Amino acid sequence: MNTDDIITGIDVGTTKIVVTIAKKEDNAINIIGTGISKSNGLNKGIVVNIHDTVKSINKAISKAEEMCDISIESAYIGITGENIKGINCSGAITISNSDYINPAGDTIEEKDVMKVLDHAQAINLSPERKILHILSQDFKVDEKSGIKNPIGLSGHRLESKVHLVTIARNIEKDLTTCLEKCEIDIDGFILEPLASSSSVLDSNEKKLGTVLIDIGGGTSDVIIYHNTSILHTGAIPLGGESITKDIAYGLGTSLEQAEKIKCEYGVSKASIANKEESILITGTNGRDDKNISQNSLAKIIEARMTEIFHLCKSEINKSNHNEHFTFGVVLTGGGA
Repeated sequence: MNTDDIITGIDVGTTKIVVTIAKKEDNAINIIGTGISKSNGLNKGIVVNIHDTVKSINKAISKAEEMCDISIESAYIGITGENIKGINCSGAITISNSDYINPAGDTIEEKDVMKVLDHAQAINLSPERKILHILSQDFKVDEKSGIKNPIGLSGHRLESKVHLVTIARNIEKDLTTCLEKCEIDIDGFILEPLASSSSVLDSNEKKLGTVLIDIGGGTSDVIIYHNTSILHTGAIPLGGESITKDIAYGLGTSLEQAEKIKCEYGVSKASIANKEESILITGTNGRDDKNISQNSLAKIIEARMTEIFHLCKSEINKSNHNEHFTFGVVLTGGGA
């Protein structure tokens, strides 16, 4: 098999590691192998134990390789966490200085677009942070604004608006160290909610306005689209794992049983939960078994979900986008 046609993605999450191997065939991408392992060594998207993280990644890689009988050498790495920050910036360059000799201005070329994007990212970042993505929003040529692709147009001045996604250097470095120990070359780091939006949202949702909330294990990511541009990205340090811990604390049970109860009986709104349904909580460490209602379980879940959505709303408000989101909020991720 031609390995040049192979694309691999690794989602290094707080609760699980997912490896997907795909093959490019006739302008299509077909998934040929997947591997999932429990994530140990990470907390809210941050590596806290190199050895455990490497072990978890290797386990998922082995499962994916075994499924398709391919040994992968490189991969795109999904990354997220509270350390991810998004900022909107702008830049401008002069295309033509002579209104008299060339009143229409010069034709904008690709090199001009690259130059103005370089200007837009020339911001003062603290030394411990670096730019992960430069996401173009739109361009302005002289007095014409809202342009998506200015190449071929004529003008004297070119402006660009971009959304920059930045990451803490040490967070990226720690993850790079783990992948190096797994003998995997990194094709690139990808912001996970950006990847999710490419999968979940269609062109109308991106153009007319949508908020995507990706509820993962350790974090919940927020990305806002309007007019096919990304207006805001952010993450909050709460996710499905937070709910599991709440259930474990509230019911006095193990994390493993709490996760199982959450998945089998969990309802995020107490008013629609069944007060009559009885759920058996198996006693641990010599404690007696007990029964609770689904309504009691839902009250625990609802409290945390309310907090998650309040924090997501705060992230949405940071975008200062006052127009309506035609398609509202779209939920994705394991926590959803």
